[in-house]
Amino acid sequence: MFLYACGKNEKIQNEAENQNQELLSQTETDAPLNKRKLVFKNLDDIQYSEELNLPLLSKVASNLKIKYSNIKIDETSSINYDDKTAFFVLTTVERSKKIAKSDGYENLGNYFQRKYLFVDRENGNVIAEEFDDNLGYYHNEAIRFSKSRILKDLVYVNENTPAIGFYTEASASSRIVLYSEQKFTLLTLTGNEIKKVLYQYPIRLANGDSNGSGTYQIETLETGMSFGNHKTNGFFDLIVTKNFSYEEAVEDSSEYEMEENKELKTKKESEKLLFNGKEYVFHRDDRHRFLE
Repeated sequence: MFLYACGKNEKIQNEAENQNQELLSQTETDAPLNKRKLVFKNLDDIQYSEELNLPLLSKVASNLKIKYSNIKIDETSSINYDDKTAFFVLTTVERSKKIAKSDGYENLGNYFQRKYLFVDRENGNVIAEEFDDNLGYYHNEAIRFSKSRILKDLVYVNENTPAIGFYTEASASSRIVLYSEQKFTLLTLTGNEIKKVLYQYPIRLANGDSNGSGTYQIETLETGMSFGNHKTNGFFDLIVTKNFSYEEAVEDSSEYEMEENKELKTKKESEKLLFNGKEYVFHRDDRHRFLE
């Protein structure tokens, strides 16, 4: 029984490795031939939308009955979805708040709220809108969210359905705790309904710690993403290549008798995400490959 179990485990491992190689090969060879299926090869390869139609944004603010001055322009992004429709990731500001605590009041600072909007490009009328409470944050919180970066080009989840891709970075405001994460979302518009077909998939994740003066250890995940040729429930399968790296650095210090040293390790994996009829399904994997 022991030999049988060992043989079975080895077979499963070999099949998984073969599948990973197949997916990696498909991503590398397929994507450049069909740019519409390539979402991004790597994070450095991503090109962002530079569109931000301020006159249209002013009309949108008026239609939403919000003050234009309450829009945080440097954290608002947009892209033209088609000839008649534009999409905004809108960030608005609620002025400084205090909340009660057992020992008094805590000043959390301004609250920044994120909203998704599809609007008429001519008059700014809202076609569909949705708040994302997971991207709301107070200015004085330990974790903050960056501007949502929209990909310059639409991608197609099947032959006829365009999707908007964007990511938002969460990071810790600390020199000791090294944490940042970029989460990727794909949205489509069906009638007057926003559909999050992929929601907050981690495309980059960095975890580690530092002494604040040159000595640190950090593990980083970076990904690439493309659509395969096979479809599940009408949408192309998503192929994700994962590149893990580990870096450990020690600064040169005569006081602590330490010599400068750096260590780098890498590992590659891959994953296929299937559409279940509502969204692309994935299970968040927070396992470290190198950090203990």
